[in-house]
Amino acid sequence: MKPQFTALFGLAILLLPVHLVAQAGVCPYSRVNESILVESYWQYRYTLHTGTNQVIHQGGAQFPSYLHFRYDNSAEISTNGQYSQSSWSVNQGRLMLHYRQDSIYCVQRPDPNTLQLGFQAPNSRTDYLYVFSRIDAGQSPFQRPWYELPTILVRKDQPTRTTGQDTPWWAFWRRWQRPATPPGPPPIPIRIEVSGGGYYGGINPVYRQYVTINSEGRLIREVQTKRDGLMVTRKNISRSELEDFAEWIQENGYFELDREYDCTDQECHRRKRERPRPMPLQTSITIGQRTKIVTVPIWGEDNRHVRYIDHPPLIDQIVETVYRMADRQEIRAKK
Repeated sequence: MKPQFTALFGLAILLLPVHLVAQAGVCPYSRVNESILVESYWQYRYTLHTGTNQVIHQGGAQFPSYLHFRYDNSAEISTNGQYSQSSWSVNQGRLMLHYRQDSIYCVQRPDPNTLQLGFQAPNSRTDYLYVFSRIDAGQSPFQRPWYELPTILVRKDQPTRTTGQDTPWWAFWRRWQRPATPPGPPPIPIRIEVSGGGYYGGINPVYRQYVTINSEGRLIREVQTKRDGLMVTRKNISRSELEDFAEWIQENGYFELDREYDCTDQECHRRKRERPRPMPLQTSITIGQRTKIVTVPIWGEDNRHVRYIDHPPLIDQIVETVYRMADRQEIRAKK
């Protein structure tokens, strides 16, 4: 695809008038903390078709797009070098941000490091997601006005007690109190996402299947079927287990995989159009400063027990491990 066409297609996607994704004007995540966005900078990464979990457009050098949410509820927008401003506000999970007039987005899965904005294309019931990642101010094209004071991050730490600070009459009591331990380095950011896979069909077809694990080990699984609707389960994974899993992923070369493993023969391409319709599998893993998204358009065997796309076994191993974590029963101590 030519770079000029990619840029024009991306601009057309971003400038589509949007409607609210959820039914009856209600977003699925209504409790969105507005402070996550105040004085934050975001870079556009890709657009996701939620029905198939397929990335239909990617940002980057060919299509740079940035957002800056200011403390006074104004926003700066830079897309392909073109600068504009807008007001912004958050109410019941709805983000009012004017790419065009009266544009409303649903904030999906609020996260301090990832911003996902859901919308629907005009005259369509198809849902899409704009996915942004948080960046530092220096990584954005926005310039701070000369009259504006710099942003200062204030963090209160427990001071370490030293000898001689206490008055003599209670100094004997302080001898049994240990000095405060200085905080260690912050943990490495880890985020693991698995979406899609399998085939759409049967008595109770699956519309959506998504699992995410954040740096704190919070695992969220979403499954939406025709009969049961949206089901969300949450559980916690220990940080040590998550770090071991991330280390294993790196050692086995996940970040060296191709971005997509697609069909190589006509039978495979023909299977994409047949029923039950295959749902593309997508894995997105962030460890530290590295992020990798791998897509497999047809994943798993169909009712004829045929495997259509040859992809590395590592992808299957990662998916199986994530779903084992999601299916694991939590053991609670009896009171």
